[in-house]
Amino acid sequence: KGMHLVAGRIRELADEHGVPILQAPPLARALYRHADVGDEVPAALYAAVAEVLAWVFQLRSHASYGGRAPVAPAAIAVPAGLDPEEAALDAGSGQ
Repeated sequence: KGMHLVAGRIRELADEHGVPILQAPPLARALYRHADVGDEVPAALYAAVAEVLAWVFQLRSHASYGGRAPVAPAAIAVPAGLDPEEAALDAGSGQ
C-alpha cells in the first residue's frame, strides 16, 4: 500500500508543476521488483528504460527549441517474466 501512496504523491506533484507523466505500469512493476533505488537497471530492462529516456530527451529538446511535441511511447515492452503482475496472472491461468 505504501508504494501506491508514494506513487500517488509523485503524480500529484508532477501535475502541480506541469511535469509530463508517462504511464508504464509493467515497466514500473518490473523495476520495483528487480531493482532498488541506486541500483543499476537490470540488463533485461535496458531497451524499455531506453525508450523512456529517449522520450525524456525529446521533451527537453522540445522545451528548449520548440517544434512538434514528442509523443509518449504507447506501450513499452517488458521482457516476459519480469513484470510480477504478468507472472501472477500466468501462474493463475495454469501457464
